[in-house]
Amino acid sequence: MERKCALNSWSKEEVRAVIRYEWARGVSGTEIHNHLVEVYGPGVMSKQMVRRWCRTFSDGRQQVEDIPRAGRTRMATADANVGKVDDMIRANRRITIYEVAEELGISHERAQNIIHDILRYRKVSARWVPRQLTSTHQEQRMAVSLEHLRALP
Repeated sequence: MERKCALNSWSKEEVRAVIRYEWARGVSGTEIHNHLVEVYGPGVMSKQMVRRWCRTFSDGRQQVEDIPRAGRTRMATADANVGKVDDMIRANRRITIYEVAEELGISHERAQNIIHDILRYRKVSARWVPRQLTSTHQEQRMAVSLEHLRALP
């Protein structure tokens, strides 16, 4: 009887530790991937990434934690900034993307992403207004309109 036990939650470090253990035992990358999928489920890690980690451990790396990288952390679209942008727009509907970006110290592109994609505002007569109709509402509206047009003689 084969035991199937897919764990629902796991960390990257845990999976890398399993890869390192199996690699140290001499198991191939493909077999390691099959074991990972059996235990953690199909979305755990690609075969290519498992092989890459095996190669990394072969090159002498010991730790399974991420190595700190240079660069700025991704903080622009954090919930705090989204809330601040929403407050700024509610206080001044004529504020520009440039002013929002300057005030929060984020890029113009990130400010635009927050306003348009996350908060779903759009400009109407130089004022920010929330989008009222979702795509589902628009489809329903179109269907009703077509029904009314068909009902005409």
